[in-house]
Amino acid sequence: MKELSALPLFAKVVELKSFAEAARQLNVPTTTVSRKIQQLEHDLGGKLLNRSTRSLSLTELGTQVLPKAQLIADTVTELYSDAEEMANQPIGTLTISAPKALSQDLLAPMLAEFRALYPTIRINLASSNRFQDLTKQSIDFAFRLGPLHDSNLVALTLSPVKYVLAASKSFCAKYGKPSHPIDLYQLSCIRNHVEGYFLPWRFTFNGEEVEINNQSDIVSDDFNVAKALMLNNAGICYLPYSLLRDELLSKDVEILLEHWVPQDRTMLLVYPDKRHLPLKSQLFIEFIRTKRADFREKLSGVSQTATNE
Repeated sequence: MKELSALPLFAKVVELKSFAEAARQLNVPTTTVSRKIQQLEHDLGGKLLNRSTRSLSLTELGTQVLPKAQLIADTVTELYSDAEEMANQPIGTLTISAPKALSQDLLAPMLAEFRALYPTIRINLASSNRFQDLTKQSIDFAFRLGPLHDSNLVALTLSPVKYVLAASKSFCAKYGKPSHPIDLYQLSCIRNHVEGYFLPWRFTFNGEEVEINNQSDIVSDDFNVAKALMLNNAGICYLPYSLLRDELLSKDVEILLEHWVPQDRTMLLVYPDKRHLPLKSQLFIEFIRTKRADFREKLSGVSQTATNE
């Protein structure tokens, strides 16, 4: 049927018993209402209305069609009402993807605060180190390490992410400290992987670049587990500074080869490039913008006091 949109018009004309009044209330020309209903009658193969200069009455076909037309009109009205409500009130579910360590260390309290501000917005947090396709998996936002390679996504830069090579003081006292990345081949290292893909240990200093890909006796798919292994003297780990912040401040852990570890990672909030974001998404983006200082303090290894001095 070509003129499905004419069914609500037909219902409105019958309700008001006037083409002109229906056109006025719908803010369209009377000729448009008349033309669309004529096309509807043509598509249905019969007249819907008996028209005279003073009155309208339903034909037998019109009587059969009217309930369905009214149902469609009511559904359209309800849809517009729902859309208007969603545009003006922060409702719905936000599905967010983030690495496990970031979710535990930083995002959990932030999301709790966001929920306190907007209790009508539901949060579905998928904590995973696995790369996820936002569009295919209907994810509204993802926290990822940059740079961004997908041109279909929008990225909000949050903070540099400092990584460190570290070991416990006891481990260093027993086995010594590496003076060059090549020395790591002679030391126990705790390697991290994501679904079998081992994250490379990259080093660069004074124009020299080294990548360590040795097979380790200890592997983990969870940064917090790698941290616990390191604290229990199992070996050397390569982790975000934020996970070791407290231990580094208390001097329980030592940073190794500090000048060799490249600091080229950036935490991003990414989301699909949509022209009209729902209010729930707009509010979340603005909330995360206000938390940039918290991200920088936790992830970059630079305190706000030092930044402001």
